[in-house]
Amino acid sequence: MIIDVRGLEDPEPLKKLKEALSSQCATDVFIEVMVDTKEYVKKIQAFASMSGCTTKVEEKNGYWLVRVRGGTCKCG
Repeated sequence: MIIDVRGLEDPEPLKKLKEALSSQCATDVFIEVMVDTKEYVKKIQAFASMSGCTTKVEEKNGYWLVRVRGGTCKCG
């Protein structure tokens, strides 16, 4: 699943991620989140970590791609 939250105001990006994680609860989740600020990379990493998921970050041309992966139902 890919979520593009570029341009959204705080706290909408985290709400979108939470909804996506909740919709995949009890399965192995793999979500790619496209963000436009380094601040949101850190927020998504913190949220994913608290949810029991891991992240990998890749800087693209003008945005960051945060890959969220995990297999826990603590995500929602």
